[in-house]
Amino acid sequence: MASPLTAIERHLVEQLLSPAASAQHSSGDVSHAELRPFVSEISRISRSYTGHEVGETLAQPVGSLLAAEAYALYYLPINAAKVAHLAPLVQSPKRCLKVLDFGSGPGTAPLALLATIPNNLEVVCVERSAPMRAVAERLLKSWKGSTSLSSLTLTPSLPQDGELFDVIIAANSLAELGQKDADVLLKRLLALLGPQGFLIMLEPGQPKHTRRLMEIRDTLIEDLTPLFPCTRSTLCPMLASSETDWCHGSLTWSQPPLSRQLDSLLGFNKHRIKYSAFVFQRGAELKPGVRVIVPAERTRRGIEITVCGEDFYGPVRIKKGQRSDDTRALEKSAVFDRVELSEPPQAELSQSVVTTSSEL
Repeated sequence: MASPLTAIERHLVEQLLSPAASAQHSSGDVSHAELRPFVSEISRISRSYTGHEVGETLAQPVGSLLAAEAYALYYLPINAAKVAHLAPLVQSPKRCLKVLDFGSGPGTAPLALLATIPNNLEVVCVERSAPMRAVAERLLKSWKGSTSLSSLTLTPSLPQDGELFDVIIAANSLAELGQKDADVLLKRLLALLGPQGFLIMLEPGQPKHTRRLMEIRDTLIEDLTPLFPCTRSTLCPMLASSETDWCHGSLTWSQPPLSRQLDSLLGFNKHRIKYSAFVFQRGAELKPGVRVIVPAERTRRGIEITVCGEDFYGPVRIKKGQRSDDTRALEKSAVFDRVELSEPPQAELSQSVVTTSSEL
């Protein structure tokens, strides 16, 4: 059975490229002649994004159908990988979830959810680019999977207050807004989030974008419970202790074949995906344990791992001679792994501490 991201890429090829290209993709590389128009558009879009300053209004880089299709072919699987990684946090007994995707682009987040969670979806895509909305409609309405799209609305503006959603996603959107506009947007999104609803915020894994997202996180903790990456309900200690540190992760994924081919043609490298993200839920309980911020490093005094939890932020040390099967989960943990300790975290872990890895 194909992985969700492989299935998504296959769907993109079938919907956006020619039948000949689809046949080529099934057995190997797609011809350069087929991809050449998209490659030049991807390069142009990339330059627009990389030259954008945080908090400045982004000049719309996707103004044509060709640009929207190019964006989808390259960026949709990359961004879908981030959403798919976080999707297990969206756990609801509802058979059908109402999803609002702000800045939906070509329908990235709804496609990722359709490919990864068991719930059917009623989707509202908010996207100012008409070509992007057209591509999103084509990709979402034609999706065939174990879960279904119960309804789809595509609009350039947010719905009126009063309609409530189970999942709200704002991906690669907040950094494109000035501070005042971002504050207004967050208030609107909070007003649209229903009881037990999830808010997912994603930005590129870059220092300025991430630190701004960390600041936004601190404004939301009075109303929402953080699920990821935080296991603390108070202000971010990293922001308070450093002007340069940024809370980000990196995904190693099974990069689909067309994504690898486009990387080669563009001179890009997306075998690892840096990202910053926060997931909140209204009315949820805080998850136990600590998140790993910096994985295990050997020092003269033992193994040090930087962690963040409700009452602790900083390095914890497993002293030489105290390593055991009980500490293995902590020693082998990666960035953003959630680890539970049998004792409260402290700079010097005791010999009797037991650590266990937990789900996301």
